[in-house]
This record gives sequence, structure tokens and C-alpha cells, in this order.
Amino acid sequence: MAISSLSSDVLSYSSTSISGAVTFSGLGNGTDFENIIDITIEAESYKKTQYEEDLVYAENAVEVLTTLDEELLSLSVIMQEMDEVEEFYSYTGSISGDELSAIVEDGAEPSSHNVVINQLAKKDTWVAEDYDIASYDTILCSTDSSIILSYAGEDISLDISAGTSAEELVNQINQSSKFDDKIEASLIYDGANYHLSFSGEETGAANLIEIKDLSALDSLTAADFNNTQQAQNAYLKINGYPSGADEWLERDSNTVDDLINNVTLTLNSTTDQDGIEVGISYDTEGMIEKVETFVTEINQIIYDIQSVTGRLDTNSDDEDESSFKLNDSTLDLVYNQIKLILSSIGQGFERYDSETGSGDLYSSLSMVGISTDSEQGSATFGQLVIDYDELNEALTDSPETVAELFSASGEASSSNSSLEIISSISGLTSAGEYDVEYEVSGGVIVSATINGVDMLIDGNTMLAQRDSDANGLYLEGTETTDGVYSATISVKQGKAGEIADLCSDITDVETGSIPLLISSYESSCTNYENEIYDESARLDLLETDLIRKYAALDEMLSYYSNIESQLETSLASLE
Repeated sequence: MAISSLSSDVLSYSSTSISGAVTFSGLGNGTDFENIIDITIEAESYKKTQYEEDLVYAENAVEVLTTLDEELLSLSVIMQEMDEVEEFYSYTGSISGDELSAIVEDGAEPSSHNVVINQLAKKDTWVAEDYDIASYDTILCSTDSSIILSYAGEDISLDISAGTSAEELVNQINQSSKFDDKIEASLIYDGANYHLSFSGEETGAANLIEIKDLSALDSLTAADFNNTQQAQNAYLKINGYPSGADEWLERDSNTVDDLINNVTLTLNSTTDQDGIEVGISYDTEGMIEKVETFVTEINQIIYDIQSVTGRLDTNSDDEDESSFKLNDSTLDLVYNQIKLILSSIGQGFERYDSETGSGDLYSSLSMVGISTDSEQGSATFGQLVIDYDELNEALTDSPETVAELFSASGEASSSNSSLEIISSISGLTSAGEYDVEYEVSGGVIVSATINGVDMLIDGNTMLAQRDSDANGLYLEGTETTDGVYSATISVKQGKAGEIADLCSDITDVETGSIPLLISSYESSCTNYENEIYDESARLDLLETDLIRKYAALDEMLSYYSNIESQLETSLASLE
């Protein structure tokens, strides 16, 4: 990929050599001047050859770096999809019966609930049981008129044309926008005749149908209809509430999403008074899949950087020794930055102290069974490997801590009760540890600093400002007795967020190390092409000059050769 060809700085060169336009007679002493010229030009082409090799290297570098840049951007997106704790969690629901089903969504909390269903929500249905319709083609209306139905207290009228059949009436109602999501008409066959039916589209006691005026229809009246199913709400209890025997929570739908946070229940049938049990728990397998995605995507980047920088050590005879290798300190830096994130303690995390119980139970990837393969010659050398026994144990022991290790995003904690966290701003408040000190005088806070930088004070609250890495961190001082108080505030960021931020930084189009390196090699491509142009022009001039010089020499040798022949002839005649 000749990136430099896109630049207006590349010169275009056409050869002006007269090679081929001049031939040598081969006289003289039999010297091959053409071969001498070719050898001379070849010897003088060493700079051009080097520039051409350098150009190929730079073009390959641009291609490889562009691919790597795209992969890093993709990795950033994938990591951002799991850089918050709720995105890492997976949940599963267990239900003790078939009377309901549940969908567990992000943000649910592990818990158990008892649900009693006394009745299901139903739609309102009216059927003209006392009026027989012989066929779909039976005419129900002999003159132009209209009918009026009511749904949920709203009157709906529909014009009916003379000669309308039973089937046409049903279609007209179902195709009218007035009845959309309100009333559906149908013909029910009892084995001998058809019966006109009106059904509500929504469940709930408020969604009643009222047949107000059917005078447009020949002999069919409201009195012919029976309310075969009355609209009603679902009645249920959650965890014994409400406690009264005849008291129930009412919902107008059998899909209930406001009883258990981030859980949608679908009521299928009624239960006995004991109800059924609904359990919400973490889905370990689902969270392992998140970890596998994390490891797989990062390993791909590690492998690609190893491959392009020559770090692979597989001892494989199949390894392509001619594959392109890019020796550049920028890639070394990127590689080491990724490795540092993977091997170090999480930002804002504290190593666990088993004696005091303080700190984070899992503060690094190695503590949850994720380590780097250090076996020389291994196919996964330098990449992350998972010990599933350790990972399962960690997820079983403390799924919340594992989730924070991967996906914490601004979760903050205080080392003591003199300071409480009000809030932090993800993406604004940098992760890490901050030393906060505030002074109380006269019962009010008079000064406060975070890592030595003044904070904005408002009553008993303190806000870190933009001149601090803790920008946006909002704290509350709990002490009112005069004195100086201090605490360490930890703001956490998980490994997914760290990788995402690193990828975003190094691929930034203006300041990122990879785009800047690509730009540098693109400039090199332009420079090499211009150097090749200059060398090509110089070599053409040299070749032209050599051809002229050797042509003159050949002509002179030919002249003296002719004289020699004449002299030899003259001498021979004297004998």
C-alpha cells in the first residue's frame, strides 16, 4: 500500500536515459563498454536500492499499524460494553411452579420472593350467542348507517354501507384505525352457525366494551350479546403483602415489571394460598463468558503485537521467517502498558488483609485465576490463561468483588467515618487513592484539601474541582467538633475500563501514539519516494554521461584501429 502516493509532495519521475539509443561497434581492444556501464550504474544504485527497501518497510509499517489501530479501537468498544458493574453481572431466575415465568434484567439483586396469584388479568369479550349467522356472506346491513361501540369509556362510531356482509363487517372493524389496540371483531363457528364477537385488545378492569348502538344492523341488537368474559385486573400478593385475606395488589396486565426491581413477571395461572417461590441469583456461567470475552479479545491484541514486533517464541518450524517485523519503541511502550494493567493491582483497590478483614478480597487478575503464560515455546506464551477452578471459586465466594475487579466505574469508599461519599462522576473523577483533610472551627468546615488541592466547601460538603484529578468527587464531613480530620478516599476502576481508556488514548487521532506513528511512517514514505526520484534522476544523468564518454572512446579506438590496419597493410607491401 503506497501511502505516499496520496501526498502532493511526491515527485513524479520519467527516465531521460538514452540507453538503447546508442550502440558500440565493438572495435578497439574488444572491451564491452555496455557491460561496464551496467556494472557502474548498478554499483552507483546502492542508495536507491536502500531507499526502495526503506519505502517497502515504511509502507508495510503503515499497513500493519493501521490494522493494529483498528483492532485497538474495536477492543476499546468491547471493553466499554463491560466497564460498569451492572454490565458484568449475569442473572438467572428459578421458579417453583409453572404459574408464572420471569425475565431477569441487568440491575436485579439476588433475592427470593413469594408470589400468590388470586386471579389473572383478562380482556372483555362479548359474543352474540342468541343470533345465528348462516355464513360469512350473510348480509347484516341493508341500508347505509353506522354502529357505535364504547371501549374504556370512549365511544367509537363506524359507518356501515348497505349490503355489508358479516365477513365485511368484521374486516371493516379490524382494519379501521379507530379500533386499533382497542376492539377486535371475529366470527365464531359453533358447528352449525357463526356468531359475531367483540373482544378488547387489552386486559384490565378499565378496558370494558359497551355495545351502544347496533341499529344499523338488520335484526341484530345489543340484547343478542352476552359478556362471556369480563375485563378484570390481576390480583396478587408479593412476600405476603398486602396481609389482609381479601386485600390484593392489582395490575391491569399479566406482565408485571414493578414488583421486583429489574425483573419482569408473566402470570400464567392462579396459585394456591401458599403461592410460588421466585429466586433471583447470579448466573456464574454468564459471568464466566464475560471473563472469557475479556481474555480472548486482549489475547488477540497481545498476539498481534508479539507477531509484528518479533516477540513470538513458539519454536515452530512453520513460523514464517519472512513475515514483516516492526521494530519501534512505540509498540514496545503500548505492549508494556497493556501488560502493566493486566499484572498490577486495580486502580483504587486495596490488597486484602486477612487479619483485619480490610481491603478488597480480589484486587488483581491473578487472584481470580487469570495469569500470564510464561512457558517459553508455548502457543500462548505471553497471553492470558484462565484457571477455571479458581475463577469459579472466586465467583461463588464473592461475585460482587469479582465484578468490581473487572468493571468498577467510579465506585468510591472512605477509610473512616469522618468522611462519607456523596457521589463521583465516572469518566471525570480519575480512579485512585486521595488523601482528604478538612478542618472544623466553630462547628463548621473552614478548609478542605484533596491531595493538597483546595476543595469547594458548601456547608458540610466538599467538592473536588477541575484542578484536581478527583474532579467531581463530592464528599460530606460528618464531624462537627472543632479539629482537623482526614481520610483516604478510594475511587475504583476495573480492568475493562483501564484497557478501554488506554485503547482510546493510544488511538486518539490527534494525540494517540499509534496514529502519530502511522503519520510518521506516511511522511517517511513520501520522503523515500522523493529520494528515489532524486536518485533515479542522478543515475539517468550518470548513465547518459557514461554512454557519451564510452561512445567517444569507442570512436577513438576505432580510429586508431583503422590507422593500425593501414600501417600493417603498408608495411606488408614493402616486404
